[in-house]
Amino acid sequence: MVYRMIFNQTAYFGRGAIKEIPAVAKQHGFTKAFIVTDPVLLETGTAEKVTKVLDEAGLPYEVFSNVKPNPPVECIKDGVAKFAESGADFLIGLGGGSPQDTCKGIGIITANPEFADVLSLEGVADTKNPSVPIFGVPTTAGTGSEMSNALVVTEGSTGRKLAVLADPAVSEYAVLNADLMLTLPAKMTIACGLDAFCHAAEGYLSRMASPVTDAICEKAMFLLYNYLPRAVANGQDREARERVMVASTLAGWMLNNAGTIAGHSIAHVLGAKYHIVHGEAVGYALPAVMEFVAPVRAHKVREIGQILGAVYPETAPDEQVAIIASRAF
Repeated sequence: MVYRMIFNQTAYFGRGAIKEIPAVAKQHGFTKAFIVTDPVLLETGTAEKVTKVLDEAGLPYEVFSNVKPNPPVECIKDGVAKFAESGADFLIGLGGGSPQDTCKGIGIITANPEFADVLSLEGVADTKNPSVPIFGVPTTAGTGSEMSNALVVTEGSTGRKLAVLADPAVSEYAVLNADLMLTLPAKMTIACGLDAFCHAAEGYLSRMASPVTDAICEKAMFLLYNYLPRAVANGQDREARERVMVASTLAGWMLNNAGTIAGHSIAHVLGAKYHIVHGEAVGYALPAVMEFVAPVRAHKVREIGQILGAVYPETAPDEQVAIIASRAF
């Protein structure tokens, strides 16, 4: 099998990484930012940390904060209209998965106006033009949306979740600054960490997995197993936050190359029907999925369990290994 790997982003990592945005923007001739975020990040002052950097650099911007969880199609339509009115020439996606996906939806529809709305992009999108340039600035460590070519939106009339896969929707720049995550509540930290772990585990078990994505998935799962509990116990633990953020970003990039499997399909149904937080939904689904694929991915299910500290009897059959590994998760 020939593997296709996508490496087309620039990532800025570390404390104060958001301070790189104005210089990079000006270097590329950008003149005005359109910041896509949500009301909570405005209220908590997280958005102000980014706008302050832009103010100090004299870079104009406009804030679009009408992002809702599991962004409905109408939200992206509104954002496309507001972006056109703003006169901005690049986007900043600030927040978790919902602002990031909304931002990517705005960028790709704006650049490909022949598509009426994001609904018409469902599945593998046949887009011709690259997105409006995007700086993905995550404030959670879970979706990895700042690195992936996927966005998930909700059809307002049915509540159905729709996935769009479009290489041009990948953020051109990822700005990874763990200090933006220090106040993330423990419950949300857990849900986001589960999402990142399931990205890595499902990518590891995917038929599209390659030796490169396997190495990335193994490292992402290892980092989450070792550092997520610390980030939950003490949100101000910068080292733990940074390690979890790295795991989320690696797992998000992996999605472009190996994808996910049945766990995410199940989770989208659970989320749409019962409004279960996505990270929790994929977490509920993964143990059964591990047992389901074990007959054809026994060695990989075994290794997931080993990363999680599972110990197997020396002569354990594959069925027993799968149950032990899923219980370890």
